[in-house]
Amino acid sequence: MKKLLIAGLLLMLGFVALAQTPKQVSNFHYHGITFSNFAAEVFKTTGVKIYYKADLVAKINVSIDADSVTVTEAIARVIAGSGLSVSEWEGALVLLPGPELLTQLPDYKAAQAPVDSVQATDHSLTETEERYLSSKMAGSIKTIHVGSKGGKITGSKARLLGRVLDSETGEPVFYATLYVQETRGGAVSDQNGYFSLMLAPGKYNATIEFLGYQKSRYLLDVLSDGEFTVRITKAIIQMKEFVVHGDRQSSIKAKDPGLDKISMRAIKALPTMMGERDILKVSGTLPGIVSTGEGTSGLNVRGGSSDQNAFYINKIPVYNTAHLFGFFPAFNSDIIRDFSIYKGHIPAQYGGRLSSVFNIVTRQGNRRRFTMRGGVSPVTANLVVESPVVKDKASIILSARSSYSDWILTRIKDTDIRSSSAGFYDVSGGFNADIRKSQIAAFFYKSQDHFRLSDLNDYTYSNSGMSFSVGQVFSNSLRGEFSVVAAEYSFSNKNTIETSKAYSHAYALNHYEFRADFKHVISDVHTFDYGIGSTLYKLRRGIVEPLGINSVLKKVDLGNEQGIENGIYFSDAYEMFSGITLTGGVRFSVFNPLGPKMVYEYTEGLPVDPRYISDSIFFADNIAIRNYLQPDIRLALNIETDLDGSVKLAFNQMHQNLFMLNNTSSIAPDAQWKLADYHIKPSQSNQVSAGVFRVFPQNGLEASVEAYYKLTDNFPEFKDGADFLASPLVETVVLQGKQKAWGIEWFVKRSGRKLEGWLSYTFSRSHVQVSGPNAWFQINNGKSYPANFDIPHALNLVLNYHLTRRVTFSGVVTYQKGRPITYPVAVYYVDGVPAMDYSERNAYRIPDYFRTDLSLTVEGNLKKKKPLHSSLVISVYNLTGRQNPYSVYFTSENGRITSYKYSVIGVPVLTATWMFKLGNYATE
Repeated sequence: MKKLLIAGLLLMLGFVALAQTPKQVSNFHYHGITFSNFAAEVFKTTGVKIYYKADLVAKINVSIDADSVTVTEAIARVIAGSGLSVSEWEGALVLLPGPELLTQLPDYKAAQAPVDSVQATDHSLTETEERYLSSKMAGSIKTIHVGSKGGKITGSKARLLGRVLDSETGEPVFYATLYVQETRGGAVSDQNGYFSLMLAPGKYNATIEFLGYQKSRYLLDVLSDGEFTVRITKAIIQMKEFVVHGDRQSSIKAKDPGLDKISMRAIKALPTMMGERDILKVSGTLPGIVSTGEGTSGLNVRGGSSDQNAFYINKIPVYNTAHLFGFFPAFNSDIIRDFSIYKGHIPAQYGGRLSSVFNIVTRQGNRRRFTMRGGVSPVTANLVVESPVVKDKASIILSARSSYSDWILTRIKDTDIRSSSAGFYDVSGGFNADIRKSQIAAFFYKSQDHFRLSDLNDYTYSNSGMSFSVGQVFSNSLRGEFSVVAAEYSFSNKNTIETSKAYSHAYALNHYEFRADFKHVISDVHTFDYGIGSTLYKLRRGIVEPLGINSVLKKVDLGNEQGIENGIYFSDAYEMFSGITLTGGVRFSVFNPLGPKMVYEYTEGLPVDPRYISDSIFFADNIAIRNYLQPDIRLALNIETDLDGSVKLAFNQMHQNLFMLNNTSSIAPDAQWKLADYHIKPSQSNQVSAGVFRVFPQNGLEASVEAYYKLTDNFPEFKDGADFLASPLVETVVLQGKQKAWGIEWFVKRSGRKLEGWLSYTFSRSHVQVSGPNAWFQINNGKSYPANFDIPHALNLVLNYHLTRRVTFSGVVTYQKGRPITYPVAVYYVDGVPAMDYSERNAYRIPDYFRTDLSLTVEGNLKKKKPLHSSLVISVYNLTGRQNPYSVYFTSENGRITSYKYSVIGVPVLTATWMFKLGNYATE
């Protein structure tokens, strides 16, 4: 018995000894701690001692998320790129600069050849020798020589022009950051991968990083003015992923006020409706942005209307951003590289919208090899193809999507819907090339939707456009880009719902633009941007014609319009003191509505009505009808209060010359865009905002609180019962007033953990007042009222739980206060015919909106060498089956008011989507 106890004790001691070796497998989740603290935690949890010199690890900041890895592997990840190596020694770990400790001498193999023979020498090395020599190479830190001895130096500092490329695809990496340790400054790469900075001759430790890429360390040996290119590699970790924040604008502390950026990785993980990832729906979960609901397109940003947002894809403006009235996104997420939303400080290069700019930049295409990706859902399919044209110099990318949803309609009991059809397609493509110091980019986009409701309505709309840009590097401190853009939005509608009012109508808007943009690096703390641009608008508002022999409508020619906007801008970013950056800009534009046009004048003091036309003026072709001068001032101040926080202030001034003829809260299918003209003035807004932003590295959290106030003049509002198809004289149904919007936005984001996501809450108000000297110049008797898009409360919770590297659960919870509505409050009779009397405008609200979505993403295996990778996404949209009201309407039936609630999606929608791509999980 005694011997058995001794044997058992020895066995237990053996297991303890085994558990306390560097081979022990454990979980490691630490963020923003020093290496010394990390080593102490490792010893506390595993019993493994780590020996090191304190000065060698003083600058290592530990952030790691790894499950089921050995202690040795965890330490190797933490010190990657530091020039240190980890070795096992007597059950402990030792950190040394350079090579690992050798536990045995390399194997020696005697030469087999005779002494008198002559043979080629075999220079192959053993694995141990290769490991030793590789650790001795400039190693872990590569040296880049910039310029030449005796070369040109501008002043006391050399001007450096760098470029960052993807080592796998050859594409430029934009918004990558270069940080110089000695100067505590750096630069950010632009859309062509270029960045400029100024350094005195000497040697500097530099780090280049970007989200999803391995951190690259370099020794910059600056000799004179010069250029250099670096290629960075995607981070491929076999187990748990770690996150590197490289984009300055992805850091909540450093980014511009009111700027939001969404990574495509986050978008791909979230639940979808009908299997299509929608970047615009995802943006509706961010603070200050509210979606108008299912089955609609359009977003309301900081209390603004849907038409106050500008959407660009590779500089092409998109005037209708949805397929099938909002159920599907207008953009294929698989080709998108960067998605930025400006809603606070809008850079001076942008103009023409009051609320926000949504800027989408697509991928340029793989410059090293052919690749393909796509996806199939129950109602849509998409495919993206990329290929080099000239390896490492030129590439193409092509995208195509189409729907096949009619099979669903045929299974619905309603006869009208069963005999209907709905579908869309879109195609896009790009060509990009580098020719010496020039970058050429061409892109086209075409989409079309068709909807037919039995024999009652037939509707088609389309977006198309193309852009061509030439970027030019003039010097190490000056870069420019010249672009031409053409775009068209059009629709046609045949409406026979009411036989006596059946009509057909076609509409088109053409957009032609030229612009030149320049970036000039004055010094390492001073950057100057400037440019010019000109945009020509041509609107064919179309002819409304009666449809069918029973239609009693009269033919109405809505006419044509055109206008030109010319602008120039200057923007200056200057770091006045360490941690205090001021960005100031001015944009000066002139808008001219142009002839040919017959303009009518109305009797002063009387309603603007065809009955009171007093005179007419004819403007010949290309003659300016009005001259609207529009100076805009943009200011932003970023004050870094400490290493983890900042305070930001911004002032933003905008003008808008193009608005939408739409008297609903969302964008209606037949909504027309209209130019400011002789009577209707451009809108102008002034917005101020202030916010506090902080990061909490140890918890992986970012948080912000931001408040804003916006005042808009000449805000177009429509009279009760306005009909935009009855007359070409839009000024007879439009009044202009003031809009006030204010609010506070809270945002908390967690990243780099198994459970990550964000929580946003927005309190906002938006009120409109249209007053005048007479009742016919007033709306709501001149009193202020909530705008159609006034949503006081909006709460969004977005969560991703990474169960394993291959399995992710995601969820979205959305709550919004019901939007305003005008209710009937009484019935009165005229000659025995009942009519409804309505409340003050927008005095009531429809029921609140609430929705929960869930999804499960399962990736294929993570083998490195495989020809095809695929994943399966299962989503449930509206999990609780809540019948959220899209609208509430009333009718008078038998002398009584009857109310109805209309819901677009009132049941859970289950969707399974299969996605694939050539290569492995990490392949782009």
